[in-house]
Amino acid sequence: MISQAFKLCLFLTVATIAAQALYLRSPRYYADLFSFSRHDVQGIQFTQQQLWFETQKVDHFKPQDTRVFPQRYWVSADNYQPNGPVFLYICGEGTCSGVNAERMYPYQLAKEHNALFVVLEHRFYGYSQPFANLSTESLSYLSVEQALEDLAYFIGWFKVNSGYQLTAEQPWITIGGSYPGALSAWFRYKYPHLTVGAWASSAVVNAITDFPDFDNQIFLSTNKSGSECPTLIQNLTAYFETQLYNTPTLVQKQFQARFGQNATLLSREELLWFISDVFVESVQYGNRESLCEFLTNITDFSSLVTQAISYIVEKGDPRSYGSYFLKNATFDPATMDLGRQWNYQVCSQFGWLQTPSQTRSNAMRSQKVNLAFYKKFCQDVFGIPLWPDTDAINNELGGLDLQATRLIMTNGGEDPWQWASKTTSSGDIEAILIDCDDCAHCVDLYNPKDGDAQALKDAREQISAKIAEFLST
Repeated sequence: MISQAFKLCLFLTVATIAAQALYLRSPRYYADLFSFSRHDVQGIQFTQQQLWFETQKVDHFKPQDTRVFPQRYWVSADNYQPNGPVFLYICGEGTCSGVNAERMYPYQLAKEHNALFVVLEHRFYGYSQPFANLSTESLSYLSVEQALEDLAYFIGWFKVNSGYQLTAEQPWITIGGSYPGALSAWFRYKYPHLTVGAWASSAVVNAITDFPDFDNQIFLSTNKSGSECPTLIQNLTAYFETQLYNTPTLVQKQFQARFGQNATLLSREELLWFISDVFVESVQYGNRESLCEFLTNITDFSSLVTQAISYIVEKGDPRSYGSYFLKNATFDPATMDLGRQWNYQVCSQFGWLQTPSQTRSNAMRSQKVNLAFYKKFCQDVFGIPLWPDTDAINNELGGLDLQATRLIMTNGGEDPWQWASKTTSSGDIEAILIDCDDCAHCVDLYNPKDGDAQALKDAREQISAKIAEFLST
């Protein structure tokens, strides 16, 4: 007969194996592979430790809901001195890696002020997953209101549990770029008692359903390289649209040869959206000059089409634009950054639906990429009628009438997102528009270089002075 001791041992072994198997399939497994790391970025050496806030609330607005999830964060204490400030860098719509090696200026300022540098991953992104899936029902807990409460709840927990013996008097500053920039600004508005100031780079604080100004800025920015550059992009857009609606198999075969079956699983409108965005992102992230140089050096249109397809293949992934792919609600580390979560936020709250410029001659994207397309796209991806109530968001958080104090907002002069941000100072909000060649999205956050434009250097000096002011008063 089998002894009770053996049965117990067998049970514990099976239970352990089952638990390990479950863990190996969980988001935590992939993220726990590395917890402490050392880095050297352009001569700036730093260490950071990846940690977990194990008891972040799933729902901050229902006290009876006791569910929690582990939210990932990082701490770099290399330069910290006791009683120094805490800089909280907010991550947004993608997997976070802690201190951003490409956007080191916030870290440099933290070093100057002997600050503790803390980075928090956004709920539903990366490995900070409240649920085991990304179903539409699960994503109902992905909202700006929940994200702002996450920040406040984390700060309260960290002050007590960080191990750095923080005091109530130590000043906190939030920092973010793009959507996290808006979170930084909104957090300063909603929770002024928790921070002494905020820095919001390219902060999209104004929710907009129909956003043609974005497309118009792409025209204005590329036009700085001469009228030929935007004209070539418009001609490519017109060519692909004509081919897709008249002889679709030709274009599909061209892209299928490069992308495989993925390209054919996009609708015609989705493919046109994808093509436009590849050029958009080059401008948005400060590569307007190199993009325009590339396009204008091609001498004939046939070669332009061929090389444009190669450029699109190199720079983009069509799966991020296809409802066929984005309706997949499975959590998978290999595909979790395709954009299902971000599209949920866009479709449910923010809008920023990029339609063609209302000045027809300036339109850079196809007229097929319109509000009717986006409405169908949102429903196809999430399986329910989903449409942003941007008035509600702006009424709640202020939009362009944001009434925050001790807030600095920065924007790049070539960035199409500036039209969803605040570019003029008012009250206690200081706005800086950084107008120089290739100065675009979150340009001020990037690693400073000797060759940076003077306007960018001046902006960073203003930011540095403002942060020092926030910490001294």
